[in-house]
Amino acid sequence: MKRIIPFVDHEIGYMLLKRLISHSEAGLFEIPAVVTSCENGAAWWPGVGDLCAEAKIPLLIYEAKFLKKISMLEVDWFLLLSWKYILPPELIGFPIHGALNLHYSLLPSFRGVYPVNWAIIEGKSTTGITYHFVNEEIDGGDVFMQVEIPVRLSDTARTLQSRLDEVAYDYFDEFIERLLNFRSEKNCVNTGKKSNNTSGYYSRELFENICALDFDKKYRFIDLYNILRGLTFFHDSSNAYVINEETGKKIYINIELREEEQ
Repeated sequence: MKRIIPFVDHEIGYMLLKRLISHSEAGLFEIPAVVTSCENGAAWWPGVGDLCAEAKIPLLIYEAKFLKKISMLEVDWFLLLSWKYILPPELIGFPIHGALNLHYSLLPSFRGVYPVNWAIIEGKSTTGITYHFVNEEIDGGDVFMQVEIPVRLSDTARTLQSRLDEVAYDYFDEFIERLLNFRSEKNCVNTGKKSNNTSGYYSRELFENICALDFDKKYRFIDLYNILRGLTFFHDSSNAYVINEETGKKIYINIELREEEQ
């Protein structure tokens, strides 16, 4: 029986772990451990400790002692479900079949951080989810599965992320079926679809630069509109801002969008 270790974080990690546990309890595969971050349950998304305790699955925190603990386990797959950390090479090559990562863009577009925000900021009409193999290039491994959705003109980063969460959840059973039917030799993966990675990497620094709005800069309204909705997550998000020249303090900007009902 296949052995899968999920690395989970954020809302979607919690949602997909529940599905994984139900599939495991149905006998489709085993979950020898779950890995999460130290922020899980301490930030605005729910923690997975209760899920693991109820299912009697060991919960590992991604910290210094983690590598020693996981090296004692035999595993076929790592699943990175909303995982923000870069796996070291010794972990990438550890699972028998490989590690798969869930990324919220249609790779190779928007490799790197904040792909949901960037799809809106750059005015894209579509985005989606991608499961891809993990290698030593960030978001550069072969594509395993993709699902495309439209970006609505009324979307903010939060509404688009929520819809991508729904898509990831709705297509998760199909993804698991493909995963369990996948055949490969260790370190000899052939998914049939290459990522053709020609897209640039979107760094945290690039995101922070776009957050600083300039009173003296001329913006097309559509570009400014896309920036503001792409940087709006919660009503108190601290992303887009201008500087108050009198105080030197940042003034944060968020917008609220409401589409007319039919």
